[in-house]
Amino acid sequence: MVQYFKSCKRELWFFAHRINMNYNNEDISVGKLIHEKSYKRENKEVNFDNMAFDFVKKKDGISIFEIKKSSKLTEPAKYQLIYYLYNMKKSGIDAKGYLVYPEERKREKIELNEELEKEMDNIIGEIKKIISLKKPPNVIKKPYCKRCSFYELCMV
Repeated sequence: MVQYFKSCKRELWFFAHRINMNYNNEDISVGKLIHEKSYKRENKEVNFDNMAFDFVKKKDGISIFEIKKSSKLTEPAKYQLIYYLYNMKKSGIDAKGYLVYPEERKREKIELNEELEKEMDNIIGEIKKIISLKKPPNVIKKPYCKRCSFYELCMV
C-alpha cells in the first residue's frame, strides 16, 4: 500500500477495498518476465511477516532486493523498500535494501535512517485515513495514468 500511496492515492483506496482491474496488461506481464529472468540463482519471493521480497542476500548482513522493470516510478518503489526495512527494524532485524533495474543495469542502495522512519510513521497514518474514506479520493491526473489498469474506471 505504501507504493500505491506514493504513486496514486486513488489506486491505494481501490486496492484496500479489493477493487481490482485488469492485471493482465502488458506492463505487468513484462515486469513478471524480467523478475523471472533476472537473478536466476537467487531464491526468489522470500516472505517475512506480511511482506514478500524479491530476494535476500546474507553476505555482510541482510540485504533485501527489489527487482523493478524500469526506474520511471522510482519514488514509489523506493518507499516500498523503505517500508520493508522499517518493518524489519521493528522486528529487531537491521537490513539494507537495493532497488535493481536489470534492463537498465542500475542499482540503488537504500538505508533506513531516523528521518525515513518518522516519514514512514506519517505515511502509515495517512494510508489509514485514505482507506477509511467512504469513497475514493479525487482523480489527480499524472503522466502514467494512461498505462494504469484503473484508467477506464478513473477517467471515463
